[in-house]
Amino acid sequence: MVASLHFFGAGIYKAINSQQGSMIYLSDLPTGALAHVSSFLAAPSRALFAVAINSRDSSSAIVGNQWDALDFGEIEKELAAKISDDDIRAVLLSIDAINNLRSLWLTNCINITGVGLDPLRGSTIIQDIDLSLVGVHESCRLDPEPPISCAEVIPILDSIIERGEDCSLEYLQFPEAWRRVRNIESDFHAFLTRYNDYLSSRADVCLKCSCNLPGIYHNHALQMDEFDYGTQNYTCYDCMNKYCYECEDDLFGCYISLCHRCEKSYCAHCQTVNYCTCCGFSYCVGCIDSKQCSLCEENTCLDCVPGVRCRNTCCADKISCIPCAENGDAFSWCESCNEAYCVDCCESDVYAVKACDVCKDSFCGQCRVKKCKEGSHCERRWGIHCERSCEQLSFPVLLKDREKMQAQINELQTQINELENERREQSNEINELKRKVKDLTGELEVV
Repeated sequence: MVASLHFFGAGIYKAINSQQGSMIYLSDLPTGALAHVSSFLAAPSRALFAVAINSRDSSSAIVGNQWDALDFGEIEKELAAKISDDDIRAVLLSIDAINNLRSLWLTNCINITGVGLDPLRGSTIIQDIDLSLVGVHESCRLDPEPPISCAEVIPILDSIIERGEDCSLEYLQFPEAWRRVRNIESDFHAFLTRYNDYLSSRADVCLKCSCNLPGIYHNHALQMDEFDYGTQNYTCYDCMNKYCYECEDDLFGCYISLCHRCEKSYCAHCQTVNYCTCCGFSYCVGCIDSKQCSLCEENTCLDCVPGVRCRNTCCADKISCIPCAENGDAFSWCESCNEAYCVDCCESDVYAVKACDVCKDSFCGQCRVKKCKEGSHCERRWGIHCERSCEQLSFPVLLKDREKMQAQINELQTQINELENERREQSNEINELKRKVKDLTGELEVV
């Protein structure tokens, strides 16, 4: 990609001197002009532009010296996907990353192996590196699996944490593909062990209660078991502050929580993370906004909202969690047509599902009337003629049907009357036209 950008910098943008016919390349423009133009670019684009110019003086002026952070998520997703390891290496060298860079996000750089990170080898100032290759509040699972390689990246990370007390590294976000399967024999697991030992040696403390970390519930700085394997405990992805899991927020939840979708931890100050009482997972609102069940009033993620809707479409704004839907607290199903009705409709609508006191079967109004017309359903099943149950439940339905039918008859009669009036008006118009024709005929005979 840098090669193509170099061609762009050297030959595409050009001016022809009309008097001498000489070609002026973009790299020939004054350094100040190039630096001013590049100041309007996003940081990664500015660095790539400097590499493409391939001029030491111009590149230095374009890049500048403010490079605490580099996030490839600031450029277009399609452009970041085309970035190669050579591009990453050239950019890191151009900004003198080993002496300047503190935070690196390889967002959307899905075609790198990681060998281009070599300029960071032995860095003592890098603090956090996001290798997940996904943007903020995006699912960490990429398909197809990216080529980023443990074999290429781990030696570079080892060279950083081996600096011991001089090392500033606080946070690593690993690709989901590396963490998908826990293999204690793998090079990745061996590095996790070394990185966990390094983090534990830092003697970090909780910003709220000042307790030592790792804490009581998580005796590792990293998740070393299969659940959320390879994710980092205690550290907020946004602010990098550290909190224990014993401290609570204003709603008595953990002050720091891991989002199950993006698999990043956030403190209560940076991001609201809601706990779903159905699936038992937490989600930051940037990934999945949770809703409150209208019945049990517990928080539920949208993945745990069933696809069941009342046949009357009366409760589009109401959310029901899976337990409330499955145990019948939210909906009742007709055992004949399998249509669902919400509890409010079951109480107020004669056509909704109701249970017979005798046979205990639940039918909607239409199906119950059909069963009763075929013969007493309860009598056939239980040997009991239920005048006060199924037939009693059928009566309001028949009455409502009669009212609807009468309303339809009245509407049809109204339409008939309107058509009759139109017919009379048209008949009168025809008679008037006949009279005029007759008058005209008489006048012609006179002439």
